[in-house]
Amino acid sequence: MRWLVAAAVVAGCGGADDPCADVAGACVAVRVESATVAAIDQLELDVLHGDRHAYATTAPAAGGAVDLPLTTAITVAIDGSAAIDVGVVAAGKLGAQVLGTGAAQVALAPGQHAALTIELSPIGACVDGGLYCGGDKLAGAADTLYLCDRDGVPKARGRCLAGCIVNATTDDTCRANDDGQPGPCTDGGLYCGGDELDGDPQALYRCQAGVGVRVEVCAAGCVVETSRDDHCR
Repeated sequence: MRWLVAAAVVAGCGGADDPCADVAGACVAVRVESATVAAIDQLELDVLHGDRHAYATTAPAAGGAVDLPLTTAITVAIDGSAAIDVGVVAAGKLGAQVLGTGAAQVALAPGQHAALTIELSPIGACVDGGLYCGGDKLAGAADTLYLCDRDGVPKARGRCLAGCIVNATTDDTCRANDDGQPGPCTDGGLYCGGDELDGDPQALYRCQAGVGVRVEVCAAGCVVETSRDDHCR
């Protein structure tokens, strides 16, 4: 099955058995299956690769609904020579309704072809627009924070290097450090969430008395610096 993927860093490629067969660079062959979803007419993909994020909506080249399982491919441009983790969350839709979501991740080196399987399951009970650790009321990796979208695929905010904190009555957050205590942020300094203070990796915070006060949400992501204030990309 050939799927068309519309995104700057994500592209569909052909080949029913290996959708990455004709790709020269790094590529992830994605198999989507389900015990509860029989067919879909749209597949939404949210891809977190390294510290970069991409979103794509795909549809069958021939139009109409197709039965599961199906295969598609994600191509990734990798800077440098080190392998990166690629996390993929998928939402299968039929008639604009989300029937199921699922997630998987794989390590990918430059030029390598890898494969993963995503199992679509009924969507969780997350609140639209809320932030959740993967596995807490939505599909995703446990070390990653996501934005709930009841009408589509959960959107990755970023990986939590020290772990993701599940909160009962407020948004989940990335942990500042491994000991569970407030991070050693410098009062008045600017930090991305999860860098020396708890928060959203795509938001910039000002440190006040050891905790973060959100300054702005970074549309293109938040950049962690080592010798100066963090900033929006």
